[in-house]
Amino acid sequence: MKLRIVPASSGLNWMRQGLQVLRRQPMNFMGLVGMLIGAALLLATLPLLGPLLVVGVMPVVWMGFMLATRRTILGERVTPGVLIEAVRAPDAPRKTFLQLGGAYIAAVQLMMLLASWVGPGAEAVADAMAAMQDSTELVVSPVVLEDMLWRMALLMPVSLVFWHTPALVLWARLPVGKALFFSAVATWRNLGAFVIYGLCWLGALFTLGLLDRLLLSAIPVPILANALAFAGALGLAGAFYASLYFTTVDCFESPQPGQEDGEASIPPMA
Repeated sequence: MKLRIVPASSGLNWMRQGLQVLRRQPMNFMGLVGMLIGAALLLATLPLLGPLLVVGVMPVVWMGFMLATRRTILGERVTPGVLIEAVRAPDAPRKTFLQLGGAYIAAVQLMMLLASWVGPGAEAVADAMAAMQDSTELVVSPVVLEDMLWRMALLMPVSLVFWHTPALVLWARLPVGKALFFSAVATWRNLGAFVIYGLCWLGALFTLGLLDRLLLSAIPVPILANALAFAGALGLAGAFYASLYFTTVDCFESPQPGQEDGEASIPPMA
């Protein structure tokens, strides 16, 4: 797979393409996100091991959403099994995905430890949360906000390094080390597009938050307002995950994803 350099404006286009895919099969992508949230909550209940498993399976999940987007482009129906399709086939690189998941767990844990060291720390955050009178104080607490910002700032480089790795493992059959190297190079060389991409999604998230507040104030039935707000969040998340496919296929040239098994070339989104 050969690296491509794309203009910064591609970041906006990736978001637009993700929204287009969501429009084609909205309930299916929202359902996939709902399943992901439910599974993550169940796994997180397992002591110690659960949160690590949630992190470790994310590369497979990202790949599952990319495969779901590819199916949508080809006019095929998306089913829940697509989330594990990357490791389900007999010739799937399960061992490499296992190694990739382990590497991602290690990187995330290292950043969390670093965030605790340079940030306010877990004890300070726990004390701040214990002193809160209600949940609304959570978003204005300086200690909590500082801790969140440190974690986000340190996790962002990790996300960019791992960004293309699932596709490189499945479609190019690269080992973990090479996949990490080429993924890091691809995101660095196209950093402008990824910055625009991230800003677009942050803007969409901010807009969704404002709409949620309007819904909560305009609809006198709290349950209905909350349900609509949750549906909006699922839709936005579904569009984001759908857009992951375009961030990868735009950054690498042939062999194109979808041709590794002798399939026809995938048509671009209009």
